[in-house]
Amino acid sequence: MAFYYSVLVVAIVAASVNNCSAITEEQKETLREKLKANAIACGSELGFTTEQLKQWHQEKTPNDSNKCFIACMFKKSGLIDDQGLYSESTALEKIKPYVSEARKDELNASIKACSSVNEQSVSDGSAGCDRAVLLYKCFQQQKELLGISLDFVI
Repeated sequence: MAFYYSVLVVAIVAASVNNCSAITEEQKETLREKLKANAIACGSELGFTTEQLKQWHQEKTPNDSNKCFIACMFKKSGLIDDQGLYSESTALEKIKPYVSEARKDELNASIKACSSVNEQSVSDGSAGCDRAVLLYKCFQQQKELLGISLDFVI
């Protein structure tokens, strides 16, 4: 199962970081390793099966059965805090090193646009699962400005 998580995460990161404008191969590898570790930990913590992961991969979209995996990944990266809220400052801090100076203003606008997910009503409060889906969808809408692709491949 850990191997399957690893393959998925590498696919996620490959899709995401290849479009970043100022990222080195070393930075890409560091990101891959961090996300791989987070994915393995989240899968283990939440008890997901290989079959579930395969199904999500085929669906290529967040849904009720995988939204808490997305939340776990966002929490481990600091994008969602312990109260289940999106951390705009952490998002900016995390992606800033990978974006060219010329695109910093666009980056700020994109990240700020997604802060509206904190104003939306969710049914699971600090768990953050519902908000994770909202955040994922916002990132999808902002992907051109962010300079990354977040194709859901789980």
